Amino acid sequence: MNLTRRRMLGTTAVASLATLVGRPTMAQSVRWDMADEYGAQALSGQAANFFIAELQRRIGDAVQITYQGGGALGYKSADHFDAVSSGAVQAAVTLLTQLGGIDPLFNLSSLPFIANSPEDAYKLWQAARAEYAKVFEENGMVLLWAMPNPPSGVNAPVPITTRESLAGLRIRTYDVNGTKTLINAGAAPLQIAWADLIPQLSTGGINAVLTSADGAKQLSLWDYVTDFTELNYAMGLFVCHVNKDEFDALPEEVRAAMLDSVESCDLFNWENMVASIEAAYSVMRENGMTITMDDEVPAEVFAFLREASAPVHEEWLAQTGDRGAVILEAYEASRSS
Repeated sequence: MNLTRRRMLGTTAVASLATLVGRPTMAQSVRWDMADEYGAQALSGQAANFFIAELQRRIGDAVQITYQGGGALGYKSADHFDAVSSGAVQAAVTLLTQLGGIDPLFNLSSLPFIANSPEDAYKLWQAARAEYAKVFEENGMVLLWAMPNPPSGVNAPVPITTRESLAGLRIRTYDVNGTKTLINAGAAPLQIAWADLIPQLSTGGINAVLTSADGAKQLSLWDYVTDFTELNYAMGLFVCHVNKDEFDALPEEVRAAMLDSVESCDLFNWENMVASIEAAYSVMRENGMTITMDDEVPAEVFAFLREASAPVHEEWLAQTGDRGAVILEAYEASRSS
C-alpha cells in the first residue's frame, strides 16, 4: 500500500498500519527548525533544503524540518553551537570556522592553502570528521553532513597581483586564520559576520572582501568593488549538526534515515559547490566585474601569502596538539594514495 493510500485511512487504521510497518504516524510527526545565517539561495541553504527533501523522500512526514534561512531565528553561525546544544533550536547549518573560539580544531578548513581543490577539501573533511563529531557529541549534539564553501578569493578595487596591492587593504575576513594571515601580509583586515558585511561596505568601513565567487554573487559585490582575484585560498566548511536529545527521541528508523542520508548529502553538496563556481563567474562578469584567474597571479604573490600564513599553521598545530597532527597526517596520506 502506498503512502497516498495510507493517508486516506482513518486515524485508527493509520495507527494499526504504523505498528505493522514501523513507520511513525502523522500524529507522531516531529517538527524541527533548522537555523542558517545565510539564505536559501546560498549553497548552505541549498544544502539544507536538499537534506530536508532527502528525509522527506525516505521517511515522509515523520520529521518536518522548517528551514530558517537568512538568520530568521536571530542566530549567526557563531551562535549555533550553543543554540543547538541547549535545544533552543533543533538543528543548524553552520560555518565551522565561526566556532574556532570553542575549539581551535574547527579552524582547520580555513587554514590557508591546505586544501584548495574540491577533492582535497573532501579528503580533509573525511580525515577530520571523527574528531569534529567527538566535540559535537561531548556538547550534546550529533554531527551529520558537510558542505564546502567554494575557494575563497579577494573582492577588491584592484586585482591582487602584487604584494603592494594588499598593503593597507581594509578587507573583511570570516575567521581568525584569515585575519592573522592578512595582517602578516600587510593588509588591515576586520573579521565581520556575513549579516554585517554590506553595512560595512556601504559606509566605507571596508573596501575589500575575502569570500568565494558564490559569496560575491549572493551579495552583488559588483556594486562596491570591481575585481575578484581567484586565489584558492581556503575552502571553509559548513556542517549540519542537531541536538542529541531531540535526535535520540526520534524513532529508530528516523534516526537511521538521517544518518543514512549523510553520504548522499555530501555528494550533492560537493557537486553543487563545483557547479557554483563557473555559474558565479558568469554572473559576476555580466555585472562588470573583472576576474583574475589563479594562473594569472604571479607565483611570488602566492609565495608571499604562504609565508604570511606559515605562523597561522604553526599556531593551529600548537593549539590542537596530537589531534591536529594526526588529522593532517591522515589527510596527507589520503592525498598520496
